[in-house]
Amino acid sequence: MLILGLIGAAYIFSGELVNWLKETTDIAVEIRDGSTSDQLSEVMDFLEADERILEGSIVHLPPEEALKVLGMDVTGSDWWEDDKSPFRDMVIFNVKADWFTPAELSKIRRNFKEKSSLIEEIHYQDRLVLDFHSNLENLAWWFAGFGLLFLMLSIILIYNTTKLALYADRREIETMELVGASRGFIRRPYLIKSFFLGTISGVIALGAIGGIIYLAYDNPLTVIQGSDLENIIFLVGGLPLGAGIFSFLCTWLTLNQYLNPGR
Repeated sequence: MLILGLIGAAYIFSGELVNWLKETTDIAVEIRDGSTSDQLSEVMDFLEADERILEGSIVHLPPEEALKVLGMDVTGSDWWEDDKSPFRDMVIFNVKADWFTPAELSKIRRNFKEKSSLIEEIHYQDRLVLDFHSNLENLAWWFAGFGLLFLMLSIILIYNTTKLALYADRREIETMELVGASRGFIRRPYLIKSFFLGTISGVIALGAIGGIIYLAYDNPLTVIQGSDLENIIFLVGGLPLGAGIFSFLCTWLTLNQYLNPGR
């Protein structure tokens, strides 16, 4: 049940991970040479007013800071003259996940350059964006394949465990048949117990999944609130119920192997 629950949780919360990756990919605006601080502020205000830009993500990166990021020294390099940084002022920002697509990023680049003459160029890794979306599709297929594999392994494991547990009681089942007990009477305690234990295993699996989510995220409530609430409710209610029903069916099928079909 833990494996099945983890697969379900990964499916639900994978969207949050994808959105986080999209919204942490930097896009750099290169400002023209000779721009004043007022003009730079004008560009930053222009970016802040755009609804596609992630709020609070706009950062000014001066030429000196760019050198520090690269671990370079103006006075100690032969790549340029006059101890002058070769970099221009840059403004770094992130876009909201909904607009992180090759087509939308291309449109953002074109629109910003048309609306502001202070913008020399807008840089982002085109190849990375394209690979990101293609890799998501491949990852979805791999995820589905592993999900089916683990589902089959879980079914086999639960069924064999149930069969082994009932095998130990086969003599008791035969004895009850000899004294005239009906099939329903014999099945009832086993089926009730199997449904109860299956439900409990589902609840324990939910607790383990909750612990993993709590350890994996700094603020798990934010992640849960940002996810599909219907799927979360389905997982919370469906995992214990599904575990109980599946354990019930496994017990039913196994009991039929030990019961006399004539009764």
